[in-house]
Amino acid sequence: MTDAAPHIFAIYHNALHSIICGIRGLLTAVVIGVFLFTAACTTTTTVVAPTNTSAIQKMFELAFSDIHEIHLDTINIDALALGGLQGLTLLEPAAELRRKDGAVEFLINESLITKTEAPSANDGVGWAKVVDALIAIGKKSSAKLENADDERIYKAVFSGVLKKLDKYSRYAGAKLTRRNRAIREGFGGIGVSIKAEATGARVVKVAQNSPASKAGLQVGDLMTAVDGAAIDGLPLQETVKKLRGLVHKKIQVKIERKSLQEPIVVVMQRIRIMPTTVHYTPKDTVAYVQVTSFNQDTARQLKDTVQRARQELGDKLKGLVLDLRDNPGGLLDQAVDTANLFIVRGRISDTKGRHRDSVQHFSASNGDISQGLPIAVLMNGASASAAEILASALQDNGRAILIGSRSFGKGTVQTVLQLPNEGELILTWARLLAPLGYSLNRLGVLPNICTSNASDVDTLLKEALGGNLERRQKALSLRRSIRDDDSEKGKAVQASCPWRPRNGLDIDIEVAKAILESGELYERAVVISAPIAGS
Repeated sequence: MTDAAPHIFAIYHNALHSIICGIRGLLTAVVIGVFLFTAACTTTTTVVAPTNTSAIQKMFELAFSDIHEIHLDTINIDALALGGLQGLTLLEPAAELRRKDGAVEFLINESLITKTEAPSANDGVGWAKVVDALIAIGKKSSAKLENADDERIYKAVFSGVLKKLDKYSRYAGAKLTRRNRAIREGFGGIGVSIKAEATGARVVKVAQNSPASKAGLQVGDLMTAVDGAAIDGLPLQETVKKLRGLVHKKIQVKIERKSLQEPIVVVMQRIRIMPTTVHYTPKDTVAYVQVTSFNQDTARQLKDTVQRARQELGDKLKGLVLDLRDNPGGLLDQAVDTANLFIVRGRISDTKGRHRDSVQHFSASNGDISQGLPIAVLMNGASASAAEILASALQDNGRAILIGSRSFGKGTVQTVLQLPNEGELILTWARLLAPLGYSLNRLGVLPNICTSNASDVDTLLKEALGGNLERRQKALSLRRSIRDDDSEKGKAVQASCPWRPRNGLDIDIEVAKAILESGELYERAVVISAPIAGS
């Protein structure tokens, strides 16, 4: 997913989802300083492309062609290349790239440095050569460009390219890509959390059943060396990099412990560590489960958590609360698999884009692991992407009630393109549709019970579930029938249940508990989505 949603999300979202595509191994799924002018050339020359293909040319040849082929919207490669060249002004504010009379001109301080004939609109190789050649000449004419390494060049050019795309498409360099992959797919590690100290790294947490716990590591231990190399004085991320590595490969860690007279060396074998995204707390007669994002292990973690709750609470268990508030999303397949845990049959979601592999239909097939346990889903304006897939699937199939406020409305899927520099381009390529067929984009999902203006549980339940339920049914029907471009009706939907962050009493949880503990209230809450319950 995921991985982007609004600025508070990572998306991984929006994000972020993995799908295998047939395009070169596609894995599915941003300072302007004072100008110092040096060696400005005022003569006009014609660019001659380098004989050998450079790293920069390879990078943008791949990026331009893939964006043109699979992005949700059709975008000509010449627009991408010109936008990317204009991004160089982030490095050299005095630079200007423009298209004039069939040529691309490069100016610095309004002086023409060079120009070259513009290739045809969708000649990916030709435009990549132009970008590479102009950057090479720009480096000879500007100290700022000359001092910029390839990665700074990539970031600048992609910043210009991305202005031609949607707000969720983004570029990540190699370092950020490794972090993104660790979040999505896990990493080889030993299962400890550490903090850096002058003399090494202090263990602050040891995960259960991890290599570290089995080897006897304890909270408070001081790591002083990894594989024979001292780590005193190293930044935290450098030590983390040493501890992580290939799964199943052995690692030696030297530790000091107050109860030991001499340091000891512990040998462990790395395993794949998946970040925990599911957190469980029993609350009287309900199981409260917070899902913070969707990575490759979320569905399994949730399945295990539900089984644990059933064992611990037994006959006392009245219902399940799934808290998706502030969940930015993540992997599409995990959102689908999670919904599939609770829906016996029916549509879960559809995705549709220009590329043939972006058109997919997901339906339930595995049965209900909770055996019909009533479910309340909590959501807010920061619930996005994969979280919205799960919420709409459970609501549209009459399998859960939604409590809280309207979700964010990130109704698109991003695919992850692997780049030659070990970075990645997260590219929007499909729209997300709820089971009933309406787009999740912009307006998100509306809850059965809106708590935006509520301060008292009893009053809210009386107003929301007492008497005629027609008002809430109409709001849901309007949301599901509206088009993305219908601004007037869209405003009405947005106003019907806005997100208002609050402090103090967590009324969403209290409302959920009250409804789950009362079969009658739960049935009335489900009736609000009557057009789709049991469909």
